[in-house]
Amino acid sequence: MSADRKANGTTHALIFELEYVAAKTRSVEFASIKSAVDTKGVELTPVMFSRSGMSPLHRQAVTDVLTLAGKKSDAIEKAVAEVDKTVANYCENEAELDAGLAKLIKATQARGIPAVTFTALPEAIARKLMAKLGLDVLGVELIIPEEVKESFPRADDWLKMLKQSNKEGVTLVAVVSSQVACKGALTAGAACIVVPDEYTAFQDFSGAKLVLDSLADENPDAILDLTLRM
Repeated sequence: MSADRKANGTTHALIFELEYVAAKTRSVEFASIKSAVDTKGVELTPVMFSRSGMSPLHRQAVTDVLTLAGKKSDAIEKAVAEVDKTVANYCENEAELDAGLAKLIKATQARGIPAVTFTALPEAIARKLMAKLGLDVLGVELIIPEEVKESFPRADDWLKMLKQSNKEGVTLVAVVSSQVACKGALTAGAACIVVPDEYTAFQDFSGAKLVLDSLADENPDAILDLTLRM
């Protein structure tokens, strides 16, 4: 890459999911939703959670689980509030940055390429999570989408986020954890690295450049050489 292209900083970018790739929040969502729906007589299993769609919007996630279990989804305000509170507490006080992602971010920045993250969390919580993980200190740009739908991030969400951050024409490497995020990123033209968790491991990641058990076991420069098309 030439010095001019490095200085531009807009020809390439690394983008990743904040809560699900950087902070591994989905297991916290599962545990808190499991506790919440238990009061409705539903025993949530990992398989049922996966089948529910795992919406990043907690009200929708609780509703979907109850619907899947054949239960009414009324009077769920207390349950949703408890999930919101548990996830917010984790983001602010307990979350730790994935070690493999930290290495990948630093290797990316060493090539003069920006690292960007996006989130479905409310902005205040997302910024606290950025601080807890140290991503703000690392100079990672945070995208707060203008809208988060029940299923996120689909292709139109990716396109909107790229436009919002002036990265519509960049060579994009996306690190994601789910089929929805992977397919959306692929449609937006990204090279995809998928790091699924126990709830998404069975999903279809056709078209991804890499599907990894962990970023920590991989050489970050080898990943970038494969995906950045320098």
